[in-house]
Amino acid sequence: MSIRGLFVSIHPRSDRSAYTHRLTKLARCLEERGMGYDFLCMQDSFFLRKSSTASFFLLAHCGRLRQYDFIHCGDAEAGQALFWRRHFLNAPIILDIHGDVIAQSSLAEEVRSGGRRSAASLLVRLFYWMAVRSADQFLTVSGLQTKELIKEGIPPDHITLVRNGVDLDLFRDTPVSQETPVCFAYAGGFQTWQGIDYLIEAFARVDRSLARLLVVGFQEQDIDLKRDLAARFGPAVKLIDKVDQERLIEILRSAAILVIPRKAHRAIRHAFPTKFAEYAALGRPILVNDVDETAEFVRKYECGFVARPSPEGMAQAMLEAAATPRETLQAMGARARRMAEECFSWNRIGDVYADTVRALVAHSGRQNI
Repeated sequence: MSIRGLFVSIHPRSDRSAYTHRLTKLARCLEERGMGYDFLCMQDSFFLRKSSTASFFLLAHCGRLRQYDFIHCGDAEAGQALFWRRHFLNAPIILDIHGDVIAQSSLAEEVRSGGRRSAASLLVRLFYWMAVRSADQFLTVSGLQTKELIKEGIPPDHITLVRNGVDLDLFRDTPVSQETPVCFAYAGGFQTWQGIDYLIEAFARVDRSLARLLVVGFQEQDIDLKRDLAARFGPAVKLIDKVDQERLIEILRSAAILVIPRKAHRAIRHAFPTKFAEYAALGRPILVNDVDETAEFVRKYECGFVARPSPEGMAQAMLEAAATPRETLQAMGARARRMAEECFSWNRIGDVYADTVRALVAHSGRQNI
């Protein structure tokens, strides 16, 4: 009998966020290796939509939950929903931790209050406590988060590092653009913690004859930012609304250097951006701020530039990058692609995840594998 798992998500099945992308890719990795899966999307159920009461209403799903050989919870909010059901199930539970959820809550409060408050939500703290005590195995996306869990008392053999990966067949590498001035590109959202303001102020410090800037991802709520950038920089910037993945890849290939301008914060340090693997797979040098493990990868593979997390630090790195010969940038891009192949391929990541599932299910005695 083949293994079959249930993925529990806090988002609707139609969600297109990085959160759902990760769950979907992990599920498909299992399918490609002969295992089955279903999804339970809490936002698609009237009784499960409210996280604070979802654990009580899951009682009605106990019969369904017992059909599975393991349950994968997309994050702590999904994991806590199984807290009261834990003793009614014999399927092991995997908790997928995307970063430091307490620090993420603290950062969200800082943003909401304009820096006046930074205490993490008590509800988030409770959810995390419940989720951790419900789980049999933990997935992390960063080595720093792995170390943090070990400090919290979780045995190392109960933790598996499963990073956010990239489809190497979709994100193919192409030669670095030879256009002058050199083009730096950013794609994504414009939340404060993403550091887009650092990138803007850094670009303002760079001579227009040396660099231009491509920014992708504007939505309706970003219209004021888009208008301000156009007025401030004129033809030195190219501003593009949010596009589908295929078009995004095409656009990013027109740039020479791809940028991840994140700010220094514990919530950032313990995460690992999906776009880093995607940028690398495109065969482009990557400019990152020294705030998380991406900087360690850039240094190890010599595949880009590491900046101090400030406008001045980023401007200095952009000037260094703009002065770098194109053949050197091309070599950096080739090393970035190799890094993606060695570290972030979904094929490799899928093998690690599938082995984890098989071992967990075998240990629980649910299947004879």
